[in-house]
Amino acid sequence: MFKNLICVFVIMLLTSCSLISKPRIEQGNIVSQEMISRLHPGMSPHQVIEVMGSPVLMNILSPNRMEYVYTLKSGNEKPVEKRYSLIFQNEHLKETQWR
Repeated sequence: MFKNLICVFVIMLLTSCSLISKPRIEQGNIVSQEMISRLHPGMSPHQVIEVMGSPVLMNILSPNRMEYVYTLKSGNEKPVEKRYSLIFQNEHLKETQWR
């Protein structure tokens, strides 16, 4: 009888581990719709950094590009990655690309 109770307890304990929720993990630049709406062509890199914050990636070989990367992993789901590329020409924002 005692062994049966221990077995039931161990099984309940093991199955409860799979019911525990996994944490939501956000990494990179959190970019809001408000930030995106404040961007417009002709902005300087300093103005863009004031609006968006410092970019995660800045390629020293291509200084005319800023990359804002955001990754969200929630529970057992596949990670979602959003990438915002800002392209400058002559120190002014020329183009934005959202992926």
